[in-house]
Amino acid sequence: MLLQHFYTIVSSELNEAQSFETTVTIQKEHPVFEGHFPNFPVTPGVAMLQIIKELTENHLQQTLFLESASNVKFLTMVDPNVNTNLKFNIVIQEDGKYVKIKNNTSFNDGTPVLKCNVTFVKR
Repeated sequence: MLLQHFYTIVSSELNEAQSFETTVTIQKEHPVFEGHFPNFPVTPGVAMLQIIKELTENHLQQTLFLESASNVKFLTMVDPNVNTNLKFNIVIQEDGKYVKIKNNTSFNDGTPVLKCNVTFVKR
């Protein structure tokens, strides 16, 4: 885990062989929020991409390296004082040494937060 104690997995559910949904709770007391931003905390987009990487690694039991990301759309700011739970819906397509994912992240109420396509290289 790159950001120690940044989030906790609340639940994880396998939808199909190559699709899973994981809910995490962001730790609003984490030091990253002291710099991003003081008195107006916002969950960094790069931290959400890191969560996607770690959840995918955990699911595949494989170390991955981010090669590219496309169609990255941050749709709603994540204020950890308002919404601490994020639901990541990840669909995986493995292609040789590559792992391509489609991600849709939302709040518990279904409000979209992040949509993206990411390609990882297996390590």
